[in-house]
Amino acid sequence: LQPLSQNQARETLEVIERQNHRLSQLVQDLLWLSRLEQKTILSSQNLCCLNDLISDTEEELAALAIEFQVTLQTQNRVKKSVYVHGNEAQLYRVIFNLATNGIQYTLPGGKVTIILDNSLHYGIIQVQDTGIGISPSDQPKIFDRFYRINSDRSRSTGGSGLGLAIVRAIIHAHQGTIEVESEKGKGSIFTVKLPLKN
Repeated sequence: LQPLSQNQARETLEVIERQNHRLSQLVQDLLWLSRLEQKTILSSQNLCCLNDLISDTEEELAALAIEFQVTLQTQNRVKKSVYVHGNEAQLYRVIFNLATNGIQYTLPGGKVTIILDNSLHYGIIQVQDTGIGISPSDQPKIFDRFYRINSDRSRSTGGSGLGLAIVRAIIHAHQGTIEVESEKGKGSIFTVKLPLKN
């Protein structure tokens, strides 16, 4: 066996570092998800403004949307601020994960819209995209751990298959619901309902 050149050694180390980072992130996500499902990390709950969380998400993901050549926008269908009781960081993660998925699974020139609405008892967040869509057979499985609709694409974006499982666990821990409507090749709409603060 011939020794590796400096460039080959550097490339090998970079691959190992990337894989180590992914594995570390995967372990952290699994531990976090397990604790969340056991309801051991919901101690910090406050009044959370969904308007602010959506605005923060739009700002945070602007660069990613540009990278994927996707238009990211928000749509506010309410006239005042919408408040729920919960953990702000976790609720932010819900919106962030859904919007990130929307961007990554939408082809260049497409659009992702984060919509805020409410009903009598719920604050409603919808993340709508014009992406690749989800087939009817895949829809019941997308919230399962490690389930990935498109494995190749998920690998290229660093996905572990835990994002939607985490989203669902957070929403359930906040007594909320999540639903998906999707058509293959036309896009998806994820609808999150969270109990309003009385």
